[in-house]
Amino acid sequence: MSREVVHFLLHVPKCAGTTVEHHFERHLGKGFLIAPRWENPWRNVVGNRYDYAPGDARLSGVRAVSGHSLSTSLRAAFPGAQIRESVLLRDPVGYHLSLYNYRWTWHRKGHGPQPPDFARWYRAQRRDPIARFLLTRYFEQGVPALYRLSSAGRLAYLEARLAGFWFVGDYRRAGELVAAASRDLGIPETVENRNVTERKEVTADSLGADWVARIAADNPVDAALHARWKDRGWATAAAPEEDASGRASSPTEAARAADGAARAPAAPALPGHDQLRHLLGDMTSGITKKLIR
Repeated sequence: MSREVVHFLLHVPKCAGTTVEHHFERHLGKGFLIAPRWENPWRNVVGNRYDYAPGDARLSGVRAVSGHSLSTSLRAAFPGAQIRESVLLRDPVGYHLSLYNYRWTWHRKGHGPQPPDFARWYRAQRRDPIARFLLTRYFEQGVPALYRLSSAGRLAYLEARLAGFWFVGDYRRAGELVAAASRDLGIPETVENRNVTERKEVTADSLGADWVARIAADNPVDAALHARWKDRGWATAAAPEEDASGRASSPTEAARAADGAARAPAAPALPGHDQLRHLLGDMTSGITKKLIR
């Protein structure tokens, strides 16, 4: 390839990001970067900021970047590079169960207080957290930009940008993503699972059908995002004829992308004027979270 390839591996919480990061940190060493967090109160308003100038020598050997603080503005630090963006997603029920069970794991290790019961804990959680994370962290839609977007607007904004990603899929496809990116970078493809939740305190079965339906209804943007993108895989336009080592890409990757796009359900009719609901919901969850600690 004539241009350097740098992989941006978005780490959405509870979407196998630890497994992905461990693999590339292990095999790339200093060639793998966890994007630094900007410790500034303005971060939530204007997004993350970096002190890397374009072509910064500190990034000369970096071939893959991840971390919760990775944002699109870091692209400017890699002038001339081909940035391949990837993200793994999760359905809202699985996300909330995984996050709650992780809090219990954290508590059992002595790193935090015992979580309240699930119902009380859930009241303190923001709605559509995956969509919100992508908007605020990676795409840097802080305050007030975030609250200009309705539910329909949030889905449309994210889908327009995910269309240009190299890989988008369900978190269970982490192994496929790692293998493809590893081939691209010429490192071992076999991935080691790094699940950080030791055991499940609650499951969908233990919660019951009413709770499962409620969580899905409370988080319609995340539900739609996962349903429409979980099977997409590789973008046909982003699947190169050759990988970084000059080896031809597997034709099954493009075929899966076409098949996944064909099987994606139609976009739901989400509210187009519920910006105030998002604002009030975030304020309420923030207050509730402080009260239950």
